[in-house]
Amino acid sequence: MFTTSKSALGAALTFAREAVEKRNTIPILANVAIEASPEPGKLSARATDLDVEIAVSFAAEIGPDFRPFTVPAGTLFDIVRKLADKAEIAVAAAGTEADLSAITVQSERARFRLPVLPVSDFPDLKPGDMPFSIEIKPAALAAALGAVRFAVSTEETRFYLNGVFMHPCEAGVLLVATDGHRLAKRLLRTDAPTAGLSPVIVPRKTVDILGKILPKEGTITLSASDAKIRIAADGLELTSKLIDGTFPDYVRVIPTAHSQRAEIDSKALSEAIDRVTTISTERGRAVRFTFGDGRLLLTSNNPDAGEAEDEVPADGEAQIVIGFNGRYVHDAIGNLPEGRLAITLQDAASPAILRAVDSDPEDLVVMMPLRVA
Repeated sequence: MFTTSKSALGAALTFAREAVEKRNTIPILANVAIEASPEPGKLSARATDLDVEIAVSFAAEIGPDFRPFTVPAGTLFDIVRKLADKAEIAVAAAGTEADLSAITVQSERARFRLPVLPVSDFPDLKPGDMPFSIEIKPAALAAALGAVRFAVSTEETRFYLNGVFMHPCEAGVLLVATDGHRLAKRLLRTDAPTAGLSPVIVPRKTVDILGKILPKEGTITLSASDAKIRIAADGLELTSKLIDGTFPDYVRVIPTAHSQRAEIDSKALSEAIDRVTTISTERGRAVRFTFGDGRLLLTSNNPDAGEAEDEVPADGEAQIVIGFNGRYVHDAIGNLPEGRLAITLQDAASPAILRAVDSDPEDLVVMMPLRVA
């Protein structure tokens, strides 16, 4: 039916199998569909979990007897992975012409016979009409998604927080995520207007997959409707359902007036937090932040494990004692640009804003305080 190389088929399966749900109750969803590609001289590997679908084209010499089929994705991937480097792979039909019940995969002296299921039974996550479409740099999208992903909620009862909220603004697209304890916002600047984009919530799994499969260079096309989003690159297409819910009015959470400000080296603060949280437990991650006298004193107290303190130089007029979840602040710093970090505060009971000095005003993290003794 067709021949291809290990590198071509292996790369396609590596990306496509990201959409395969490892624990599913529908047997065919463990499969990958191998079918004709719109591009001449190429086939497509397509996989889905009914929420996300990934299709990746790969070069192949296609015989006149080619028929589409689905085959266990994990098994085929492992076979291809274990073949010799630069191996050529021949895939042939097994069974009758009317009933394609199995395929053979052969490379040099290695030969495998795998059962197949008909491609007609394989779900197709048709994107439908996509009224909004824009070309963007994949690295910019990956950076924006990565900068807010840490704040996505994992609490399934508030499903509308289980993804990244995207909505248009004058300069491009704003991406927001929150779990109720912290909020991250990042601006994705675009050259083309984005007013046609309806506000959407991209599921956490889709965000994670995009972080793995987005190309490093070139351009991608981002298309969206009220129900689905599609990312198309050269030879790769991801289609995903969107979360059907209403994202909260996050603007109300972001403080607009702060009376106190401090600037700190982000690397020094991250390392200091990492040290004082050494004695923390899963339930007790509170760290006391004491600003004043040109320094920030960090204190952690765990009745079962002891006490820890550290300090870093701090510029600014802030004179306040406030508590935060140490791990949350550490995560926030790791997802802001390196360099000087600006922390603006009002009082011990109000949320604080963290942002990199000289960064875009839209790029920030809001941190809710904790009560500390």
